[in-house]
Amino acid sequence: MTTINATADRPAPKKQKISQFRRLLWHVNRTDLGWVLKAALTSLQLPARAKRVALLKQLPTKPEWAEASRKLGEDGYVDVTALVDRSLAEAVASFADGKVSRLNELVGQQKERHKSFWVSLLDEDLVNGAFATDHPFVRNALQPAALRIIGDFMHDLPQLSDVVLTLSQPTPNRALSYSQLWHLDHDDKRVCKLFIYLTDVRDTADGPFTFIPAGPSKAFRNTLKSHMSDAQVFAKTGPDAVKEMIAPRLSCFIVNTARCLHMGSRIQSDHSRLLYTATYIQQPRIYPEPRPRFRAVGALTDLERTVMRL
Repeated sequence: MTTINATADRPAPKKQKISQFRRLLWHVNRTDLGWVLKAALTSLQLPARAKRVALLKQLPTKPEWAEASRKLGEDGYVDVTALVDRSLAEAVASFADGKVSRLNELVGQQKERHKSFWVSLLDEDLVNGAFATDHPFVRNALQPAALRIIGDFMHDLPQLSDVVLTLSQPTPNRALSYSQLWHLDHDDKRVCKLFIYLTDVRDTADGPFTFIPAGPSKAFRNTLKSHMSDAQVFAKTGPDAVKEMIAPRLSCFIVNTARCLHMGSRIQSDHSRLLYTATYIQQPRIYPEPRPRFRAVGALTDLERTVMRL
């Protein structure tokens, strides 16, 4: 009996070791030491980076895209509603409306339930954890405007990490948690998210994406705190630095969420917020690459394959 238990327990130390390694990387990535690690990893993949830069230069460019990239680099955010492809945003919205019409059914299917204020609506679209490359959410994320604006900021062709559709709903009598609290994203050293509001966000009751621009957010750059309350944040920077993205349906904006302290989904009674999010990082990823998030369907360009690591 002792032997059986010992055998069953053998994998545990290995899993614990991997977990500790990822936790160590997470802590390093939260500090400026992450830039040293990022530079070291990049130096080991210089030919791959040269290829990505060459592919980035193949994308079309426009003065307004260049200006948006400059603002993204300077302020950490930029409104791109007038710059992105409206028809792609409308396709995303139409697809999302179909999901919401089946809300009760999809709530029972979602895999991650730790965020009680969120309903993730795309789980059924995944096959072995991967989206088809012809999915409207993926096609929107691959559009030249987004890739060029983010790519020029990163000085590299970005990697599309994920696409998400979330419905934020009120959670009365529950304390704020997870992304409802102030935080920075640490998926990597440079993390840009393309957001599209799929419902009108008219005021604070709709739970707008709320953030502090890059400059004032510097005070939190090396903090070891994962998620912070309003009181903890405002002890370092005044509430006048806070920006709420109050905007109508189909408004689009890009935020460097690794640099801008942010929070959201503080939905009040009888309100909800439907949001599209595409996440991009700069290769090579600091953490070990997860299993593929996309699966090829139909013809793809070399640039698209590179963006999705296919």
